[in-house]
Amino acid sequence: MIYDSKKFNIRYKAFFDFLKLNNEIRIWIAKPMDNSYQKINKFLVSPKPKFSYKDDQGNEILYFEFKNLKKIDIQMNIIAILSKIKIDLNKKHDLSFDKSLSRYIKSERFLEHTSAIKKLTLEITKNDKNNLEKINTIFNFIAKKFKYCYPVKNRGVKNLNLKKLKGDCGEYSGLFVTMCRILKIPTRNASGFTIFPKQKNINEHGWASVYLKNYGWVDVDPQYASLEKNINIGAKKYFLRRSEYRIAFINGFNISLKPSIPKGFLLDYWNKIGLPLENDSVQTLQPLIFSSKNKIRFKENIEIIK
Repeated sequence: MIYDSKKFNIRYKAFFDFLKLNNEIRIWIAKPMDNSYQKINKFLVSPKPKFSYKDDQGNEILYFEFKNLKKIDIQMNIIAILSKIKIDLNKKHDLSFDKSLSRYIKSERFLEHTSAIKKLTLEITKNDKNNLEKINTIFNFIAKKFKYCYPVKNRGVKNLNLKKLKGDCGEYSGLFVTMCRILKIPTRNASGFTIFPKQKNINEHGWASVYLKNYGWVDVDPQYASLEKNINIGAKKYFLRRSEYRIAFINGFNISLKPSIPKGFLLDYWNKIGLPLENDSVQTLQPLIFSSKNKIRFKENIEIIK
């Protein structure tokens, strides 16, 4: 199942210009964790966080707090062994699960089990004989019907026009996750970066993962599949497959922020790019979010180092 493992040296930099000396900023960064397809050999962050915590989905979040400075630069250096994935779809796969995964079949914010989505899910999967066929049907439906659009003004599957689907990678995967959960199949979102070594590119991306008992969480990416010439090629590369290298920083949606963002701190940077951010939670971290007392100037860069 796992093949073509490769070591990557990844460097992420975030630059903050405070603009005013009496400013104050809070920053939350997702630390990439080991899983079946990525092993973090080295992780360094500078400066050091004030503290870190784990959320209820197993993500580790680093928290930073700075005030009365002219500027601050944060740098992460990551050495990771990343692997591609290939599942034999001709074999029977066990999609049963224990209670520890029950949260991944539930409705939640951005992944709402609306009556319209329930009706659509049951309609398109009514002739399928088992859950694997149902997952495949949902994958094909989303890859064919969705049209890519960014930025997204109103995130969450409840805001989708099911007759004219539009959205970015997060909306593609969000609808896939929701439809699978309606059928009681444990599914979750993942956020991170895809890596293309030959082109020396690393791109921000979001996808989905389905839980298979014998393998754990396995990638499903209807948005990347939709970019291929036809759905058969897309399925061979992105249905229970990982055909390029990826590093996940966060799993799931609705990531808790500790401590919460103080009242009066600015959220406008994230509102402009369409990322839902509230005082105590954010839809996702990829790999950071921030909030400041007064306006700041922000830019970021991520690259592969030889």
